[in-house]
Parts: sequence; C-alpha cells; structure tokens
Amino acid sequence: MTTLPSKILVAVDFSDASARAVAIGGELAARTGAALWLMHAESLDAPPYFTPAQLQALEGEERANLKRAGEYLLKFGKRQTPQAFTTIVESRTAVDAILHAARDADLIVMGTHGRRGPSRWWLGSVAERVLRETQVPLLVVHASEGAPPPQQLFARGLLLVDAHTPADRTRQIAGAIAARVAGTVTEMSGDDAPAARARVDATWAAIPVPVPRTAAWRSHVGEPLLQKCAIPVLFVPEADGGPAR
Repeated sequence: MTTLPSKILVAVDFSDASARAVAIGGELAARTGAALWLMHAESLDAPPYFTPAQLQALEGEERANLKRAGEYLLKFGKRQTPQAFTTIVESRTAVDAILHAARDADLIVMGTHGRRGPSRWWLGSVAERVLRETQVPLLVVHASEGAPPPQQLFARGLLLVDAHTPADRTRQIAGAIAARVAGTVTEMSGDDAPAARARVDATWAAIPVPVPRTAAWRSHVGEPLLQKCAIPVLFVPEADGGPAR
C-alpha cells in the first residue's frame, strides 16, 4: 500500500468493536474503491490423546462450525456496511488467521477494547501481536460511545512523528486518505498522542512504525496507543526488515 489501499481486510470477532471496524472499513473501501474482505477465525484444537474416532468427530464438528460462522459473518457484515464484501473463515488461531489473510491485503482493520487481563484475548492481545508482526498498515478502532460516524471519521487526521522513525510512507498514505475524503492532516512531533489529538481536535491518527519494532517502541508507543487512544490509529510500517525484536 503506497498510497490508497486496493484490498482492505477487516478482522471480525462479532463484538461491538469489530462491528465498528466493519463499518469503518466499508466506508474507507467506498471512498477509495478498494475491495472489502471480512475475515473470522474459528479454530478447534484436538488434544494429543484423542483417538482416531474422536479426531474424525472433531473434524466434522469443525466443518459445521466453519459453515455456521461463514453464514453469520455474512449477516453480521450486511448489518454494519452497505458496501459489497467477500467473507473468509479461517481454521486458525486469530493472529495466524489475520497475518495469513493479510498477505494479499493492503490494509488491515480491526477493533480493540484496550483492556487488560483475560478479556484481552481476542481484541487486546491479538491486536498487540498483529501490530508486532504485520508488515501491512494496520488501522485499529475502538467501540467508543459518542464517536463520529464512519462518514466523518477521516475529516481531521493527526500525523504524529518522532525523530527516530522515518515517516515518508505514513505521510503519503495519510495524505492520500485525507484527499479522498476532503479531510485534513496535521503533522506534529512527539509521542504524546492524547495531547496532540486535543490540540488539533483529531478524529483519527497515523503513526509510523519502525521495522523491526523495538521493545521500547512497543512498550512506550504502540501498546499504549492500542490501550488508551480513543480515536482510530493507523499504524504504518516504515521499512522492510527482519522479525520484530
């Protein structure tokens, strides 16, 4: 994704946060002409002590679950967006499913609630792991009350840069999105996203991501934004590199 996306992948777990992700992904697809794909992960892991008969029964149950999940994903998506979309149901863990499906995508959209503890499983820890590993730009949204509707979401963008991470790719993508929706992007330096957001009344933010991600960046920038930032954040990997450290 050098400027505008041509294929948008939305990760869905049927929560309120992923409902908003579908709505936002649909709006962005409509504005950019991108194809929209909705993906859900449904995995059943067999214990090592299962007999062949039990494994066969589990495989049958998994096929039935995948079929039901696909049917529900179609209904769920139609409730959230009028945009045409394609559905994918992956028989993998959530992180593996997202990263696998994103190999053919230009943008990942997913929801998070930013919580800690056991409730982080799908929407918290998964978002952190995807952010840690993806080479594809990632737009993370919250299911916050009082948030602007998807049609107004990209009106006022905040591009937050620092002295240590290149921002050329992030600048290009944020500018292209803003131009397509007749919005604006204000560039600021620093790592205090909430304070910067308040200064420009931003409705979304774009953040360059160093590749490889350092532990310091993850703990001081990436994960706090996932947990605390109320507006959608577009994380853009800025360079090709090795695995995260």
